[in-house]
Amino acid sequence: MRASLLSTGPRLWIPRRSVHDVVTRDLPRLVKSTKGPGGRSSDSGYTATVFGATGFLGRYVVNNLGRQGTQVVIPYRGNQEETRHLKVMGDLGQIVQLRFHLENEAQIAECIRHSDVVYNLIGSDYPTKNFSFEKVHIDGARRIAKIAADVGVSKLIHVSALGADPNSKSKFLKTKALGEEAVRSEFPDVTIVRPGWMYGSEDYFWNRIGYFGMYLGVLPIINGGKTRMRPVLSHDVALAISKLMTADGFEGKTVELYGPREYFLLSLYELFADASKRRPYAVPLPKFAAKLLAGGVNAIQAYPLISPDEVERYYIDDKITPGTLTFADLGIKPKTAEETISPFTRIYRPVRYMRQPYEELNKKYHTESL
Repeated sequence: MRASLLSTGPRLWIPRRSVHDVVTRDLPRLVKSTKGPGGRSSDSGYTATVFGATGFLGRYVVNNLGRQGTQVVIPYRGNQEETRHLKVMGDLGQIVQLRFHLENEAQIAECIRHSDVVYNLIGSDYPTKNFSFEKVHIDGARRIAKIAADVGVSKLIHVSALGADPNSKSKFLKTKALGEEAVRSEFPDVTIVRPGWMYGSEDYFWNRIGYFGMYLGVLPIINGGKTRMRPVLSHDVALAISKLMTADGFEGKTVELYGPREYFLLSLYELFADASKRRPYAVPLPKFAAKLLAGGVNAIQAYPLISPDEVERYYIDDKITPGTLTFADLGIKPKTAEETISPFTRIYRPVRYMRQPYEELNKKYHTESL
């Protein structure tokens, strides 16, 4: 025997649970080994990093990926209270949480170095004292794309916005367009996704209308309610984004995800009022007054209810770019606002209607019916 085994002194026990050897697959990383019966309690063979997983859209993307048995890396900042609801979206060890900062390249590289697919869902509707639109939508997006290319990630899926335009009057839409250019310069095969105005359980779309109507009793009408919009259900957008992980032929392409019907903004207000059984007073606001009010209210609130830049976006019609891919190319049929609005309005209904069954909305609200 070796002398080390005959030693009678105290021995140091080293836990081996966290010690592992990860083998990185070479490009194009197309060989996958699936384990398990399918679903959450399985392993699809894919590893995906989702930046922005704690946001409104990100939680639904993580849920769809976890349902397929994908191991999901969730970069986050702040504390774990913001990510704990994501842990149950995959089996044990399938949801990996890593702390990161958008300006720390080493941390970003650590988050994506074992991933086959990287999603960038990071975005902001309003600037903060630490992050401007440019830092989030341009600099941060470029940094993630560059590191993904250097590490050798197979796919990068970058979420922008419908109506992104470098000449837009909205800084949100302008920086989103410049961010697309920055990402393409670093990762030419990136798939750009442009969702329209999204709504869901935690949105700032229906909930904003409900808040004004229920608590203030008034509903500000911006641009006279004439803006043309194509709102889309967040669940449909998340399903499409998750399908892009395994879909072929989308590299270097742009996918626009918008609702199947077009509405005037005023018609959407009427749809919400009919579904919620509540009729607030409509108060038309000129642009300068709406921006001034938004800036004043946001100065005393922790989280802006609506930002001045969002007011500007309410003056911009949703426009579809010819030649881009859509839900149909992914085999998805998106739902209309009439089909899905009722559950989102229940908490804003008067008490006498709270427990009543939802009624069918027979009125035509979309622009084709006007």
